[in-house]
Amino acid sequence: MPALAAARCGYRVRERLLYAVRSVVASGFVSERCLCCGSACVVLPICSACAQSLCTFTPLFSASYARCKICGKLLVSEQEHCMQCRAQRVLTHTDGVFPLHSYQLWKKSLLHAWKMENRRTLSPLFAAIIQRALHELYAQLGTELPIVPIPPRPGKIRRTGWDQIDELCAHVCRGYGIPRLALLRRLSRVQQKSLDREGRLQALGAAYMLSCRAKRLQLQGRLPAAVVLIDDVLTTGATIETCARVLKAAGVKRVYAITLFAVE
Repeated sequence: MPALAAARCGYRVRERLLYAVRSVVASGFVSERCLCCGSACVVLPICSACAQSLCTFTPLFSASYARCKICGKLLVSEQEHCMQCRAQRVLTHTDGVFPLHSYQLWKKSLLHAWKMENRRTLSPLFAAIIQRALHELYAQLGTELPIVPIPPRPGKIRRTGWDQIDELCAHVCRGYGIPRLALLRRLSRVQQKSLDREGRLQALGAAYMLSCRAKRLQLQGRLPAAVVLIDDVLTTGATIETCARVLKAAGVKRVYAITLFAVE
């Protein structure tokens, strides 16, 4: 569509201009060091070469993608599915989880800079990574699915001024023309960092529900048949599984998930 192509082009031109302006401003100050290789860089806490390597991940449906297609767990000697999912699916409501990188070393520092230090200039970079993964998933499925951001805890945006997943999905939507639907809302304020998978599943049991928009679409019979959940880190899969369960109970037939990183 010409209008969509023009919107994508305008978004990319705008992002490049913003990057150029930030680079000029940053050049007047002391350059920081790339979190990966330690070389000098400006604007982003990662140099262009390392950013390109971050955007180049193992193809999701290749033989070399060494993760379980069901739960996203790193495989050792198995093919496609881990032994646990072969015996009994770990995630029963999610049709496939695709983490793109392991959450370790400098990648932990990069995500910390984005989430905790409010380095929002990283959002377009992470959006480009997610877009590439979505392109592969769409090619495999033969159709384009809307993305659904995992919602933040209540009050987070009021406290911090932004939510990284919502902003990430907004960049994917504006920059690449992929539809975004905010179908979920979170009720619980509790963090689950110290809990195991079973504990998280119990804690999250009533933590998510359909958003008002999702309820309207459900009443109108316009809920999409399939969606892709977007999150930053896959830990136990409990959050994604809970969200998938809510969506499937509402009538969504297939739920996939893509995350930037996975805790091994």
